[in-house]
Amino acid sequence: MANQISPRDHFLARKYNLGVPTRKFNFNSRRYSPSHMTLIFVELLVVALCGLFCVTCGSILLISTTYTYHLYMAWLWPPLAGAVPTVFGWIMYRRGNRRIFALNIVCSILSLLLVTLSGYFINTFPYQDPDAYLFGSLFLMVVGGLMSSLALYFSPFLHSVLICTDGCLFMQTLLPRKVVRWEQIASIRLGKGFACIVCNNGTSMKLRRSWANSSTVQHLIYGKTFRYLFSRARTSYNSGDAVTFGRFTVSWEGINNGQQLFQWEQLRTCVYVDSGLALISVEDTCLDLTYLSQLPDATIFVELIKYVLALRRMGSQNEPVS
Repeated sequence: MANQISPRDHFLARKYNLGVPTRKFNFNSRRYSPSHMTLIFVELLVVALCGLFCVTCGSILLISTTYTYHLYMAWLWPPLAGAVPTVFGWIMYRRGNRRIFALNIVCSILSLLLVTLSGYFINTFPYQDPDAYLFGSLFLMVVGGLMSSLALYFSPFLHSVLICTDGCLFMQTLLPRKVVRWEQIASIRLGKGFACIVCNNGTSMKLRRSWANSSTVQHLIYGKTFRYLFSRARTSYNSGDAVTFGRFTVSWEGINNGQQLFQWEQLRTCVYVDSGLALISVEDTCLDLTYLSQLPDATIFVELIKYVLALRRMGSQNEPVS
């Protein structure tokens, strides 16, 4: 259920010029009782504190090792070594290969761990290579930072959204607020377990389905932005521009799925089937089928097709009979 609007919510709405606040939602998990939620929060807090402890120990070890062994020039090599997987992972992320990006992060951490262990166990005791302490401190800092970040990110008490007449405000503790106006939303994309709201100014919000109220918030936002999204798509189509929906492109010639062009004379309708969409021909055969998770703005796609087909039917009815 939506939370009661507080005076602070009215203040935030005026501060960000979002109009009048109407509803507010907290993304608490819907699968657990309040007592279980408190236990989860305590567990995540312990993980965050352990991560902070690792970061602190790693920082102290790093500073003491650098000062004791005079490893000031050695700082040049860790950034250079880390630049290679970082650049590779970023390129993969920009190209859409997020699994390779995640795998690259895991492999980088494991490589750092192996280097650390080799420094400790390959060298003979009691002498220890100072580089082992250096890499060990870096490893503690990286692991601790990841533990704290993940604990804060998955905490269900840190996410809320304020729905207003002119936009919404996405709030996360320890992170900057994200302000989204309805006319700024460029696309709403469905993924596996989440819905991503993308704005034309680069702002994005991710609503996970495991959060309570996420489906309600998603439908509310879609209802607020539908007229803007559909108006832009309809205007682009009427002006002769192609409108892109994932692998589909809608134009005056028809619908192109990247491999084949379906002309408007072939198409009868577009219908929802299970968790996807199907293009139905005039012979009642399926021309193409796609999952909703692979089609951004599926509702706009369906409505635009219905709009174009209705225009063509009206045009054919108004043609003079020879």
